[in-house]
Amino acid sequence: MKVVIAIDGSKFSKEALQWYLKNVHKTDNKVILVHVTDHLHNFAYNTSIIPGDPELIQLAYQEEEHKAKAIMDEMNDFISKNQVDGEVVRVFGHPGHQIVKKAHDVEADLVLTGSRGLGTIRRTVLGSVSDYVIHHSNVPVIVCQHQ
Repeated sequence: MKVVIAIDGSKFSKEALQWYLKNVHKTDNKVILVHVTDHLHNFAYNTSIIPGDPELIQLAYQEEEHKAKAIMDEMNDFISKNQVDGEVVRVFGHPGHQIVKKAHDVEADLVLTGSRGLGTIRRTVLGSVSDYVIHHSNVPVIVCQHQ
C-alpha cells in the first residue's frame, strides 16, 4: 500500500506520523512524506514584511528555506531510524492542492494528515489543509486530531 503523509514540522504532523506507525503501518507499505512550501501564504499571513522591501523579503525567504531543510532532514532521519520504506519529498504551492496532487501522482492508496484544530472562524477565513484534502482526494483520508 502506498501512503502519503503530510508533514509540516508541527507537533500535530509528528503525532499523526507516530499514530500511523502504531496503528496503520505494515512493513510492505511505501510511505511518501510530503512537505509543502507555500511562500505566498507565508509572506501574506505569517510575517511582518513591509511590502516591496527586497531585503526583508529575502530574509523571510531564507528563513522558510532553512525551516524546510530542517524538516526534510528530520523526516529523512525518521525514515532511517524506523526502517520505513519511504521517501521525503518537497513540493511548492497551496498545501492542500499539492498533497492531493502528490497522492494522485504516486497512485497512493491512503492519505494521512494531522489537524491543528483551528476554530471555526479561523478555519473559515484561512482554510484548513485537512478539509481541502478530505474534499478533493480520490483516495481515503485519515485526519489525526490530537489533544
